[in-house]
Amino acid sequence: MQGTSIELTELSYWYEDVEQPALRGVSLTIPAGQFTAVIGPGGSGKSTLCQLLSGYLPRSGGGRREGKVRLDALDPAEAPIAEIAKVAGIVFQDPDAQLVRGVVEDEAAFGPENLRVPPPEIESRVAEALAAVRLTARRRSPVRELSGGQRQRTAIAAVLSLAPRMIVFDDASASLDPAAQAQFVQLCRRLHAHGRTVVTVSGRFDDAARAAERVIVLDGGAVLLDGAPQELLRTSRDRLAQLGVLPPWEGAAEAGGLVTAPAQRAPGGDIPGGDPASGPLLEVRSLSYTYPGGQEALRDVSFAMHPGAWGMLTGENGSGKTTLTRLLMGLLPVPSHSVYWKGRDVSGMSVHQLARDIGYVFQQPEHQFVEHTVWDELVYGLRVRGGWRRRQADLTPEQTEAAEAWLAAAGLSGRRQDSPYLLSKGEKKLLSVIGQLIQPKALYILDEPTSGIDYRAARRLLKLCRGAAAAGAALLMITHDPRLVEEDASFVLRLDQGIVEDYRQLSRNQEKISVRS
Repeated sequence: MQGTSIELTELSYWYEDVEQPALRGVSLTIPAGQFTAVIGPGGSGKSTLCQLLSGYLPRSGGGRREGKVRLDALDPAEAPIAEIAKVAGIVFQDPDAQLVRGVVEDEAAFGPENLRVPPPEIESRVAEALAAVRLTARRRSPVRELSGGQRQRTAIAAVLSLAPRMIVFDDASASLDPAAQAQFVQLCRRLHAHGRTVVTVSGRFDDAARAAERVIVLDGGAVLLDGAPQELLRTSRDRLAQLGVLPPWEGAAEAGGLVTAPAQRAPGGDIPGGDPASGPLLEVRSLSYTYPGGQEALRDVSFAMHPGAWGMLTGENGSGKTTLTRLLMGLLPVPSHSVYWKGRDVSGMSVHQLARDIGYVFQQPEHQFVEHTVWDELVYGLRVRGGWRRRQADLTPEQTEAAEAWLAAAGLSGRRQDSPYLLSKGEKKLLSVIGQLIQPKALYILDEPTSGIDYRAARRLLKLCRGAAAAGAALLMITHDPRLVEEDASFVLRLDQGIVEDYRQLSRNQEKISVRS
């Protein structure tokens, strides 16, 4: 198959009501059939570039574009959608923003159906695409029953079935477990070997970047580095480390300079969580859960958490991690006599009751945002506390001062009046975390908080979490980044197909955690 060439000439782009350009004067050429990785820290313009290549910007998303974008001879801002679909397919960061049908095989068939591909060929394309992402066994599953990583693979299959000559993966492997990430790299290699143009986009110098023929590094909306991956690692390692695209154990330099997180105190000055000797905050007793369609998600899971414990929840995509945490939060119907919060059966408690003591950070921060500015999003919980809405002027001086400190700790002081939806992925995750931490609680549950963000943002986020743990809060963190978290964690609990496969106590705060499996 002949790939698609990309030509960008003096490309700049401004979002609506934002003075600074997200991209500025980018000129580069990607020849047809090349495997290229675009990497850079949060806010460097990577996702903006992807949306310009797809034609979403400025056609649907608004804003102002200057310069030239050509996919072969097509301008994606003006060409018919059906023509763009033949030359370029884009897999975005959030799979839920691309999935429209509700069943896995229907998602994969949706694009070819709309292009009027003959039915026999549609069936062949769907089967091939699902096999490529290892979802053949789940082809008739409802999307709502899939894990985040499985939904991402479904979105990839939906683009593969269109058979475009170029595929752009915008952080499409961020929510995948390590095995699935390795499979993703192999998929990119196969697509490249078949002649397609492949562009992977990430906040990290990940395995896909190392496998690529060429790596383009963006920073501040401009091209900073451009070359073969091994050459960049040899000549520019310090610079890459300073940008935060190399992991701490590879970089020769640290970002440094992070602002200390505000001290966390509950109203009245008490540290949340209580006395560890009084019993566990959270106890799970032989918890099993099956979705209404018959898919078993958890079987006989047991563990307990005390104040100050930091749990690391790991496992492959579909192992039951997100199901477990949603049960703990009451977001799914909890079987009776299986989950206890401070000694009380959770099955008899409402989500609202649990939310008083438990903060939950979703894998996709956008799913939690409700306000129009970063500041309003941060203080939203303070305004609605007690069930009634206050105006901004009603925030106490102490609350306002604390909110300013949280913004500074997250590195968002300069973004307070921006839309949360215009933040980089790392900034969105930091905002969602401080939006929970600003109200001290006994337990925080975080679903993949470091996935898809650069290491500089990840270090900042983990520093915020350390402050919460030091104040006595317990943390339960789903993660595919165990090396980033293990030095802070009290224990690691690994699930495999809904069963506790492994439990290991780690060195930190072991006296505060007990687990039964």
